[in-house]
Amino acid sequence: MTDRPIRRPGALIPCCALAALGAATAVPAALADAYVLCAIGMFALAGGALGAYRTMRAADERTDRAVLEHLQQAPGHAPETLADSLGLRPAALRLSLHRLAVSGQLPSPAPPPAPER
Repeated sequence: MTDRPIRRPGALIPCCALAALGAATAVPAALADAYVLCAIGMFALAGGALGAYRTMRAADERTDRAVLEHLQQAPGHAPETLADSLGLRPAALRLSLHRLAVSGQLPSPAPPPAPER
């Protein structure tokens, strides 16, 4: 595993641009009663939005894998230290930890020792 910061995907910009172009085409076309052009704009909007969603989900999965690998290699780090070493904001790390916990992939901490009687 590398200690390079995790970066946001570059494919997000074209996806958002396609969605914006679709919206900018669909609205004026609908106002001008050009429904074929409006439909084309709506398809472009939906395609751009779906592409952006899938791009971000893939980035989230890469982040989750990096966090999980780091936790398996060095389980005792504080969240701030872990976020710093992965190049993440603390909020992004907490969100990744939450996703891992909900999916059941997060290694559970060792249970505390039972009190002696």
